[in-house]
Amino acid sequence: MRFACIALAAAVIFSPLAAYSQSGCVAGVVVDNLGQPLKGMQVGLAEHTWNGGQQPAGQAVTDESGAFEIDGVPPGQYELGASNDAIGYPGTLPLRPVVIVASAPCTTITYNAGARAAKLKFMVTDAVTHKPVSDLSILVSPAGEPRSRMSIRPEVVEPQVPSLAKLHIEITAQGYSQSVVELPALKPGETREIVAAIAPKNLGCITGTAVDDSFAPVKGATIAPIFLGEGFIGGQTPVQTDDKGRFKADRLLPGDYNLYPEKESDGFSRLWVGWLDQPGLPKVQRITVPATGECKRVTVNMGARGAWLNVTAIDGATQEQLPEMVITFLNSEHRRQGGSVSLAEPREVLVPSHAKFTVQVRAKGYRTSESIQVDSLMPGEKKVLTVPLQREVAAATAADPG
Repeated sequence: MRFACIALAAAVIFSPLAAYSQSGCVAGVVVDNLGQPLKGMQVGLAEHTWNGGQQPAGQAVTDESGAFEIDGVPPGQYELGASNDAIGYPGTLPLRPVVIVASAPCTTITYNAGARAAKLKFMVTDAVTHKPVSDLSILVSPAGEPRSRMSIRPEVVEPQVPSLAKLHIEITAQGYSQSVVELPALKPGETREIVAAIAPKNLGCITGTAVDDSFAPVKGATIAPIFLGEGFIGGQTPVQTDDKGRFKADRLLPGDYNLYPEKESDGFSRLWVGWLDQPGLPKVQRITVPATGECKRVTVNMGARGAWLNVTAIDGATQEQLPEMVITFLNSEHRRQGGSVSLAEPREVLVPSHAKFTVQVRAKGYRTSESIQVDSLMPGEKKVLTVPLQREVAAATAADPG
């Protein structure tokens, strides 16, 4: 049970009548495993509520001699704990029962916080590629005490763990088998680096050929598999097609993938792959990699090569050419699908052929242009657009005094 929420409670909640008529106190000292006083420990007192929770009843911070005192506590049965994560005593220390009696000397207690925690650093790699593995799941427990198992959050750089006890550590990640590390007892305050390699589970692959709309192989295309399974982990490493358009994406987790092909230098962009209600554009191919470790074979049709659009933005008042602009083109049938290109100077940009789309242009200090409809272009066709932009009008900074 974590105690930080008790020790750091912002207020003590009790009845004003009870505090006025009867109250007691608890005092004591917090020491380490060697009996040395601990300064700056946050001491908290709490009582159980009817629904099984805990209600703060008081708090204090230990002084130079490790001493503390909590006054004005109604009589009853409480639990006391102490913590200070900054000095190696996280809020996972055990709670001590305390009985408070009214109109009597303070209940006294010596709270043994035990040994200062140790710290761990993890360097976990893929046993096949030797590359670092992220999104780890790490469980740590004192050897022989599985019920005391604690989960370490991956974002914690150097998590604190019990010292002076052998540790049982379980390390895994999505798509990997578990690795177990048995660690000898660490000294209080020690930092130990754990180096481990975890093996991938039954990984599969996707292999095949990328072709254009005439089924000719596309050399040097990029095929990007995007994982869609539970616990989304994004795209895998893209692969390149060889001289015959062949590719192989291996070491893939079992599950569903979308394949996105691209080779802009030859007129293929992933920006319009899968646009809805545009029959002339390539569809997104979804492939299921089985958990048996086998390869799935597929032909990736990259569709027709795109067209080229040369856009020049000009000042609507002076007709002067603008050096920088952002061009956005959107699917005319589904406006949420499209892409943007930022240009430092006017040049041709790749746009889909065999599709209807709209174009908008914007530049710094100018309002975004109206949508310009572009009808279906042929593969390789070039179209020129000159788009006048209107300057933004600064808002009035003062009201008319008249």
